[in-house]
Amino acid sequence: MAPDRINRATGDASATIWQGFHHAWAYNHRLNRLGSYVRPCQPADGEREAIVGHTAASGTGGDVARFSEYVTHVEAAGVGFQEGCGETTVECPRAMTTAFRIQVDGLDLAPELVGKETYTVLLNGFDLGAQRHADKLIAFDLEVTDPTVYANGTKIRFSILGELCFDCRTAECQLWPITLEMERAERREEETNSPGPSPTEPPPKRGIRKRPAFEQGINWLKRQIARFTDLETVKQGIVGREEDRLRRRLFRLFGRQFFLRLLKWRIVTPYVLRVHYLIVAGDRDALRVSESDVIENSYTWDAETEIHREEVGSRPIAVEGEDPGRYALNTFGFQQLSLTTELDQDFGSRNPIQWGKGMHLLAWDVAVRSIETAEGRVTATLDLFYKSWSEAMNEVITLTTWGAVRSAGSATLRVRLALLQVSHAARGRQRRLPGQLYWPGGGLNARDDPRACFERPANGDRGADRGS
Repeated sequence: MAPDRINRATGDASATIWQGFHHAWAYNHRLNRLGSYVRPCQPADGEREAIVGHTAASGTGGDVARFSEYVTHVEAAGVGFQEGCGETTVECPRAMTTAFRIQVDGLDLAPELVGKETYTVLLNGFDLGAQRHADKLIAFDLEVTDPTVYANGTKIRFSILGELCFDCRTAECQLWPITLEMERAERREEETNSPGPSPTEPPPKRGIRKRPAFEQGINWLKRQIARFTDLETVKQGIVGREEDRLRRRLFRLFGRQFFLRLLKWRIVTPYVLRVHYLIVAGDRDALRVSESDVIENSYTWDAETEIHREEVGSRPIAVEGEDPGRYALNTFGFQQLSLTTELDQDFGSRNPIQWGKGMHLLAWDVAVRSIETAEGRVTATLDLFYKSWSEAMNEVITLTTWGAVRSAGSATLRVRLALLQVSHAARGRQRRLPGQLYWPGGGLNARDDPRACFERPANGDRGADRGS
């Protein structure tokens, strides 16, 4: 794991709290880039404002991502806020869980946070992107620890830690242990700033209407590949944990140079993770913080019956703190979130080249919304949902994206929440900020591509509505 990088935090008397996201593709993909976050912005007029962002990029096939962020803006007397972010590169051997830690230490507290009695740190979002190639997400765990304030109340330390796990050994990832590469004999730097397609007007696609018959044909083709290449024997002989690539020059023809690259089956998959955080501080008469227990949602699905968030991925919750009637604002923030998926092994063994442990991602929802006070408690609706396939995929899958097939499996999602109760605050209302973007696919790197990022002001009115 590469060293982490900490960006200097900024303080203010108001803040926008990130309360999760909904994300869905039209059909399922590997994870090239995905994120949801709140970050500060310093406009030209000098007044800071919060920017709410969402990132999304698929692997091979182009697609439209539709999403929503949930946020609450808080202005509170006697409470200070400090925003920041940390970044690290996590090198994940395929199908092996890799731990990471971003250490925030020696961070100077903003003047409005110095000398307070209560401190807490919230996750204010994340942005996860493949450094080189996309893989299938198996596990994602992100947590912020309790802070320690020292140096006479002027400095703070805490850690952001978690785990990542990816795997991908189907055709679009690495079906063969060798690849043939070609490049111009005289390489020239190419322009990378060419304008891309409009995020709201993706090119039209022709879907495969008779999906069952098409899948039968594809599965027949897979079986022939498996039979003639003896893939079952290859599956049992996978070795190697570290990346090992050898490149041999073969020949030159018509101004092109040809190379043979040898690969190990299990290679290291580097992902860059940026985590946004929000420090909240106040005296006991101004701020009360109560942490929830870990809340979990687990379920299974098969390859025949589609699942929906309303049925398996949404539930009411209640967190007890002080009497909410004594506070002007009662709201939630995240301190931990995790996702673990598992491919049904019987399903994987029946599918000729659907092997490994990873599944394609169609939808991922983690959000706390519809926050209310009732009978001395603070209640909300908590969405914890992962989805691998849908019937609607039939309408958009084409001959070039046939690899997006159904998978049977299970998912476990967990969160830990912090209930913030503020005595003197402008009553903050939760907002849902929807959006969409188009990613062209083609295995393009999405780390610095603006087409993979959609940002808007937290207080903007474009498409926003009250949280629901």
